[in-house]
Amino acid sequence: MHDYDLNPLDLRIINALQIAPRGPWAQLAPVIGADPATLNRRWQDLSASGAAWISTFDPCSWEAGALVEVNCRSGANQRVASALAETPEAIGVDLTAGGRDIVATIAAPSEAALWTYLLEELPLIQGIESARSHPIARNIYEASSWRIRALDASETKQVQRLATVTGSRATGRNPALEQEIIAVLNQDGRAPATAIGAALDLSPRLIRDTMAQMAASGRMNQRTEVVRAGSGWPVSAWYFLRVPASKLDGIAVRLRQLEELRVVTHTIGPYDLIMGVWLKSLAEIQRLEQQLEVKLPGVSTVDRSVVVRSVKQLGQILDAQGRATGRNNLHAV
Repeated sequence: MHDYDLNPLDLRIINALQIAPRGPWAQLAPVIGADPATLNRRWQDLSASGAAWISTFDPCSWEAGALVEVNCRSGANQRVASALAETPEAIGVDLTAGGRDIVATIAAPSEAALWTYLLEELPLIQGIESARSHPIARNIYEASSWRIRALDASETKQVQRLATVTGSRATGRNPALEQEIIAVLNQDGRAPATAIGAALDLSPRLIRDTMAQMAASGRMNQRTEVVRAGSGWPVSAWYFLRVPASKLDGIAVRLRQLEELRVVTHTIGPYDLIMGVWLKSLAEIQRLEQQLEVKLPGVSTVDRSVVVRSVKQLGQILDAQGRATGRNNLHAV
């Protein structure tokens, strides 16, 4: 596993931007403990190296989703994962060890579009031997809420105040413009309105008003990501769980308290919950499983898989070391 030199300042910057991705450096500086110029320079270095990045997306554009277990023909794992990553519906692609070769997260604008992808487009990818789809009934927790925990509780609250969404002047929606803004932000998540306006040949005021409206209506979310190998949580794993129907809601609430939790979904099929986590070591995979069964009676771990390599993460194509390549195909559907 590659050794990334993310120093304490880097981790504090990343943590702050997980909470307030577009927080002004001048306001973040007193909390993080460095001057605005230093923060900006360090963030630019992190972004340029692919060690950290910001993904921007419209969650309202995804009305249906599924987690898909893929098994590949011998020697085809990486080729299949790369082909999957090129399809915008596959917003996450992990190469895994265990009972499946790949775990893919699929998102689509409608149930009809989801079925079309799963039944007609996915089978066209060369090298797939079998695929088992688990439609998502409910997203219980997603990785936008995960934190690297480099800031203390007081510092976190200070940054949270900067992330408060303010109202915007009422204007008519322009979905095409919204998608263009998201596309620019997926190249630079902190691009100012002036830069976005210049890229789209529009006024900064229109960009600011549109972005404020998108954020206030829940049509624009941003997630600050970090290369896993340098995060302090270098191991990723998927757990496939069974839970009695009568206990599902209560267990879902308690799972949210796990500091390792990145995502948990209620799925339709042989598993009631599918959970993705980041861990500090391989040894913690079994420890967490034991912890779940002791603290959450009724939970049964049916299977688990360790992630060998993440190929795509919320639309961002990653290199072999898990760094952002700058290629993001979210919302291309």
